[in-house]
Amino acid sequence: MGTRTMTVIAILGAIVVTVLAGLSIFRSDAFRLTLDELRGMYATEQSRYTNLAGISTHYQDEGQGYPIVLIHRSEGTLRTWDATVAALKSRYRLIRLELPGRGLSEAGAPEVVGDDVTLHGMVMELLDQLGVEGSFHLIGQSSGGTIATRVAANYPDRVEKLVVMNMPSSPVSVPRSARPMDVRRSMILNDDYLQFRTRGFWDTYYTYLWGEPERLSEDLVTLMYDQNRRVRAPMALPLIPANFSPEQADKNLGGVTAPTLVIWAMADPVLPPSQLEALTSRMTQAQLTVHKLPEVGHFPALEAPEQILPPIEAFLER
Repeated sequence: MGTRTMTVIAILGAIVVTVLAGLSIFRSDAFRLTLDELRGMYATEQSRYTNLAGISTHYQDEGQGYPIVLIHRSEGTLRTWDATVAALKSRYRLIRLELPGRGLSEAGAPEVVGDDVTLHGMVMELLDQLGVEGSFHLIGQSSGGTIATRVAANYPDRVEKLVVMNMPSSPVSVPRSARPMDVRRSMILNDDYLQFRTRGFWDTYYTYLWGEPERLSEDLVTLMYDQNRRVRAPMALPLIPANFSPEQADKNLGGVTAPTLVIWAMADPVLPPSQLEALTSRMTQAQLTVHKLPEVGHFPALEAPEQILPPIEAFLER
C-alpha cells in the first residue's frame, strides 16, 4: 500500500472519528439543561409551583376579575400567552400552566403517574387548588386546544366560553416528504444523526411554521431552543397529547356545548384551511364563531397576538 493511499485512509479515519465524537457529544447530555437550570434561567416573579397528580407543575396566576384559563401547545410553554396576559390582566384573572415535561414543569415519570391521570384533569385540579369554584373562560392553541375541548366536554357546567386556535380535529402527522427541503434536512441532521435539536433547527422549523417569517424574533427562537433541550426523562403515556385517538377527538368535539370562537390562521402549513372545516363540522353542539387570519402561520398567539386579541375580547365581552 502506497504512502499516498495510507495518508488518505488516515485522513478519512480521522474524519470518521471526529464525526463519531461529535455525535456522541450531542447524544449525551452535554448540551442539555436540567429542570433546576431551566427554572433558574426562566422563572419570573409570577412563577409558582404546585403538585398536580404527583408532578411539580409551573403555573402563573395574574390579574383580577373573571377567570380565563390558557393552555399552550405540545412543544410550547406558558410564555405562549405573554402578550395575551399583558393585554387582558387589567380586566380578567389569567391562569396559565405548563403541561408535564414542558417549560418549568416536571415530566411525570410512568412510575409516579397513575393510569387515571389526564391532562384535562390536571387543569381542573389546579383550578380547585386556586379556589376557582365557578365557571371560567378557556383558551387553547394547537394541541392545547385539544386539551381545552376535553375540559369543555367533560365539565360543560364550568366552561362559559371557549376559544381555540389552529387545533387538530383528530391526530395529525405531517410526513417529512411534505415539508420543505430545508426543514427535511434539518430534521434528518438533528433528529436522526445528532438526536438533539440545535438552535439552528428551531430557527428553520419556526420560519417554516410562520406565515410571515420576518415576525419571528430571535428571543423566541432562543427560548424554544432552551426549553426543548431539557435532560431527557421518561414520561407517562397518558400525558402525551399525541396519543389522543380519533375516537376521543369525535367524543370531545361533539361534547362541547359552550359558545366557541375558532380562530384560524390560514397560512398554517401543518393544519391547512381544509382542517378548519374538519374541526367545525365535528363541533355539532357548540354555537360557533369563526375568525380567519389570512397571513398567519400555525401559532397565531405567538406570531400575531395583536390580531387575535380583538376577536377574543369581542367574543368574551358580548
